[in-house]
Amino acid sequence: MLPAELHFLGTSDSKGVPRFWCSCAVCQEARTTGANRRTRSSALIRRGPDTLLLDCGPDLHTQLARLDSPIIPGAVLISHAHNDHMLGLGDLLDYVGYAGGRLNIYAPEKVIPQLQERFAYAFRANGFHRAAPVQPLPPQGLELCGYTVRAFEVPHGANGTSHAFRFDSPAHRWAYMTDAIDVPGDTATCWLDKLNLLVLGASFSDESAAEHSGRSVYDVREALGLPWARAAGRVLLSHLSHDIDTRESLPDERFGYAHDGLRVELQ
Repeated sequence: MLPAELHFLGTSDSKGVPRFWCSCAVCQEARTTGANRRTRSSALIRRGPDTLLLDCGPDLHTQLARLDSPIIPGAVLISHAHNDHMLGLGDLLDYVGYAGGRLNIYAPEKVIPQLQERFAYAFRANGFHRAAPVQPLPPQGLELCGYTVRAFEVPHGANGTSHAFRFDSPAHRWAYMTDAIDVPGDTATCWLDKLNLLVLGASFSDESAAEHSGRSVYDVREALGLPWARAAGRVLLSHLSHDIDTRESLPDERFGYAHDGLRVELQ
């Protein structure tokens, strides 16, 4: 089987970097040399001709347009119905209409009513797009890009809940979890065990001084101390705010920062 590739299209938190109103050092660097320039979180998985898009935020058009060649995902997975993860659905729905439905878009079943509320025009019976433009992701998962892909619900702190994705093949196991905090031990044991790679959201460097009840994503300090993250073969931190300068190294060599355009070979 051909190796798979994980391509980070976007690695920022919900506000992007640079934040358009901010003059901090990271935002200023992002406007100049651009090492910290980040768009909203999204990723593309490719194995040969097969492609899978993870989330579709408001920067999706730019993210896909800047690729070397046109890419039409074979399938799309949406983790939750927050703007920074689903506003690009409008672009994808237009393609569904023009292509006669030849794009499979999936979301956990509880997320679909929220998507339907935001994109009601696309869910009309006998409409341009099709009666059910977003399909429930089956609990047993789907076979995509050489992996069995399953979604699992995770706490999103003050923002309710989100979903993460686990990918399993005979040779490789990894998970993509950008929007989570306070993941229960039983969830970690079931879904985050024996991973070769973990993509984990960590929006700020250290929020220990902030009120915990108002937070929704781990910070870097917490991520470095999570036992199930430390047990993974490799951890890439994503969903990064302007508080983080990705040019700086992390104290544990198994951890690193993802950045827009980063490509990682999978198995």
